[in-house]
Amino acid sequence: MKKLGLIAGNGKFPLIFAEQATKEGYSLVAVAHRGETVKEIEDLLEDVTWIYVGQLGKMIRTFLRAGITEAVMAGGIHKVKFLENFRPDLRGAKFLARIKSKDDDALLRGVAEELESEGIKILNSTLCVPQIVASEGVLTRRAPSAVEWEDVRFGFRVAKEIGRLGIGQTIVVKKQIVVAVEALEGTDAAIERGGKLARSGFVVVKVSKPEQDLRFDVPAVGVATLRQLRETGGTVLAVEAGKTILLEKDLLLKQAEEFGISVVALRD
Repeated sequence: MKKLGLIAGNGKFPLIFAEQATKEGYSLVAVAHRGETVKEIEDLLEDVTWIYVGQLGKMIRTFLRAGITEAVMAGGIHKVKFLENFRPDLRGAKFLARIKSKDDDALLRGVAEELESEGIKILNSTLCVPQIVASEGVLTRRAPSAVEWEDVRFGFRVAKEIGRLGIGQTIVVKKQIVVAVEALEGTDAAIERGGKLARSGFVVVKVSKPEQDLRFDVPAVGVATLRQLRETGGTVLAVEAGKTILLEKDLLLKQAEEFGISVVALRD
C-alpha cells in the first residue's frame, strides 16, 4: 500500500479526497489545521496530526517520521481565520521572514518548496478525484439566457483580472455591472453581499488565477455556494472548465436543477 501525505485545509474537499484516495489503495497520513479542518477527518483516517496554521516544522516532522515522500494539499485556509489561528513554529517563522511576497500563491509555492527540500513532493490536488473537476459546457438542463451569457462572459474577463491582482476569484455581475468582488470574506460571503445589492437575477463567476498551480488552491464550489445563490436570487453559476472542483458534484447539479439555476463551465 502506497503512503501519501494529506495537508488538510477547510471545507469538504479534504474529506472527499481522503475517501477516494483510500478507496484507490493509498495509506494516508494527514496533517489537519486547528480551526480549519473539520473533525470528521478523524472518522475517515487513523493517522491525523493536528497543527496550527504556521507550524511548518511540525508538519514536515510528521511526514518524515511516517516515511512520506509525496503529499497533496486539499482545502484552503480562510484568510480571516488565518489571522486568528496563526501560530508559527520556529521553521514557520523563519520561512515567513524569508519570503518576499505574502500573497496566496507565493505562500503556497513557498511551503511546497520547503517540503520538497526535505524530499516530500507536492502532487496535484486533483489526484484521485479527476471526476469532480468541471468539464466544459452547460452542466444543467437550463442554459443561460442571452442576457445571462453576456454577464457570464463579461464576468469571466473581469474575474480573471482580479485574480491576476491577487484580490479574489469570484465576482457577482448583473447587466454587465460588477456588483461585488470577493476579497477577504470568501466566495459565499461575497455572493451574500452581492445578492443584497443586486436583489435578484444576477450571475456569479468563479475562475482560477492566471497561471494557476493545480497542486494547491484550486477553486472549488459546492452545495453551500449554490444554496447561497438561491437564497439571494442568483440565476447562474459560472466556473472555469478544467480548473474548478465541483464538490458533491452530483448533488450540486441535482439541486441546481431543482432551484432553476444554470451551471456552466468555460475555458479561458
